[in-house]
Amino acid sequence: MRTTSSLERTAQSLERTGETVVITVVSLRRRLDIRMLRWQARLDSKAGDRVIPWITAVALTIILSLLALARYRDLGIGPDLGHYLQAAHLMDRGFEPVVTNLGHNLFADQAAWIFWPIAWILRVLPAAGTLLVLQSMALALAVVPIWRIARGPANLRIGPASALMAAYALHPSVHDLNLAGFHPEALAIPALMAAYLMARSDRWWWLAALALVVVSTRADLGLAVAALGLVLVGEDNRTRGWSLATFGLTWFLVMSFVVQPLMGDGHYPHLGAFAHYGDGVVGIFFGILADPAGLLGDLFAREGFDKVLLLLAPALFLPLVRPRYLVPILPLVVFYLVADVQDAGYGNPQQDVAALAFVFIAATYALMRIGTEGVSRIHVDRRVLMVLVLTAMVFFVRDAASSPYEDPWDWGRRSPTDEARVSASVLIGDDARVMVPSEVYPLVADRQDAYILLPTHDMLPDLDWSGRIDAVVVDVESLGWLATEIRMFESRLIAMDYRKRFDRDGVRLWVRRPGA
Repeated sequence: MRTTSSLERTAQSLERTGETVVITVVSLRRRLDIRMLRWQARLDSKAGDRVIPWITAVALTIILSLLALARYRDLGIGPDLGHYLQAAHLMDRGFEPVVTNLGHNLFADQAAWIFWPIAWILRVLPAAGTLLVLQSMALALAVVPIWRIARGPANLRIGPASALMAAYALHPSVHDLNLAGFHPEALAIPALMAAYLMARSDRWWWLAALALVVVSTRADLGLAVAALGLVLVGEDNRTRGWSLATFGLTWFLVMSFVVQPLMGDGHYPHLGAFAHYGDGVVGIFFGILADPAGLLGDLFAREGFDKVLLLLAPALFLPLVRPRYLVPILPLVVFYLVADVQDAGYGNPQQDVAALAFVFIAATYALMRIGTEGVSRIHVDRRVLMVLVLTAMVFFVRDAASSPYEDPWDWGRRSPTDEARVSASVLIGDDARVMVPSEVYPLVADRQDAYILLPTHDMLPDLDWSGRIDAVVVDVESLGWLATEIRMFESRLIAMDYRKRFDRDGVRLWVRRPGA
């Protein structure tokens, strides 16, 4: 009997302990919810709307700028930066910005007219650092219109708005573009989102100014402005929507098939990307019509599938909930997917600019659709927001150029080979005509003639070396040639009266003898 009563007392004690634990957990959870609601109430105000997005933008600007500058210091930023450095150098001296490595006027390539005022700024500021910080700042500023759209037209609470900003800040395309050299079209991301916001608030002069900024960063972004006009048409703003769509399409056609050919070689500069369909604009058009299976094959190729997946998946595929914000941009996305463009680094993230803006506009309205109406704002399940941020983090870690797997904390430290590359670039005269590897190119691009020595096995490009190249940098690591190929190449340099001036850690500088 005593044993039984003892067991009963023990069981009762355990039951009371379990109840106490449950009560304690419930109480802690209730206190946590109350504190979160209090903080949310403090932040969910006009003051919070003014401060939160700008603080986020400043923090993201600092992070992206440090990453880009560190990558530039260790010579990993990519050669595209050099094209703009040479163009700025030539414009500063009153010359036409013909980039020797491209073989044509910089503005004939993408009609990036916004670079003209940027080039003026570079006259008084360090060119490379200014371009990289400006790009990082533009990418970071996009969180401001994302917040404004979420808190304005979408009427979301601060939780969903913050989750959208976090998803954008972690998006792989943002980080890839930040590290892929310099691309003026990065400035179009915040401008596109802000243009939509201005249209929703009936600020039409601001809309016109922002649309002009977008198209001035890249000619084919006229199709993005046209897509924005179609979005407005879908929101029953037909008059201004059709006007915007007409402007965007006209800009694209005039720049691509009139202005750019006039500044270049007389043809649309990117016809080569569609050469597999035919010759010339008309031939390509009819070639596409004659081979729809080939078009679909290019459209649904593995590379295109991966690019579309990487655009939508970090946003939890939420944009697919509101497809009317995505459909208008599809022609431009198809245009990029079927183009046979060589990967200039990180999967050509500059092509993601327009789609990225529409993806986050669509994602904002998707959260609005799946949320529930509250007293004054729309509530979104906290678990959905947690999964959204977690998904963005997963894809950032998996695919972003600044993923932890890429060891970004080690960036900015120069290896002995990097130090040798820098030393070789310093020894090259300011007016020398040079041919260098892609890693060295941004260091010496600010001159009249600068070429990239591509890691091909053709050994010598089709140039009159004796009259056009004063210095050649041979980098064994970046070229990837065999030792016999390096010896053959350097023997040809010797035969053309070049002498070795620098040799360290696989980096060699060859200069042409005076009078040769």
